[in-house]
Amino acid sequence: MKELNKFKCVIVSGGLLEDEAYHRQIIKEAKMVICADSGARHVLRLGITPSLVVGDLDSLAAEEIKELKKRGVKFVQYPREKDYADTYYALLKALEFGYEGIAMVACLGGRFDHALSNIMLLALPQVRALDVRILEPCQEIFLIKPKMKLWGQKGEILSLLPLSEEVTGITTSGLYYQVPAGRFTMGLPLGVSNVFTDEVVELSLEKGLLLGIHIKKEKSGDFRFLFSS
Repeated sequence: MKELNKFKCVIVSGGLLEDEAYHRQIIKEAKMVICADSGARHVLRLGITPSLVVGDLDSLAAEEIKELKKRGVKFVQYPREKDYADTYYALLKALEFGYEGIAMVACLGGRFDHALSNIMLLALPQVRALDVRILEPCQEIFLIKPKMKLWGQKGEILSLLPLSEEVTGITTSGLYYQVPAGRFTMGLPLGVSNVFTDEVVELSLEKGLLLGIHIKKEKSGDFRFLFSS
């Protein structure tokens, strides 16, 4: 069992990044900042120099690329005609460097296809046992582990959505609604908008992939998250 409450690596995508103070705090505390293409524009706007820029670079202006190179930023460039989106390649790089706690920001907003594909990255086999989360000021998205605890405030929302045909053996404590027969089925959104009745929620599951979306009452830099596999 281990507690991962600080992210040593942050991946910045090209989605919406509106709360600059919130994102600056997360990015500045990281040892490595990997930008997926135009995510580098966000980071430059925050006054931070990224560690690495990954992607086909089709969304960055020539002046931005020049500035990044001037700062000594490393690039891993892929052809425009490639199999996967830039955020996928950025996540692979983070895994290659051995990071187990990875925050992904600016992954949502704008094009829904990009947002959904970024969420689906949480289900990658090599990611499932790690603490990889999509963070926004008032919500975080992550894969539910076989056993885990979440901290929050009473009245906050936790939605649980199946990413596999079935998810079975689900148990919860600290939530208002119980999971019917401990089972969720793909396509039936029975797990939407459950409610924290305690400051600590405990969850477990036996089989399947289950997505968690924690909606917070207020933005927070406290990302306590305990799990065991």
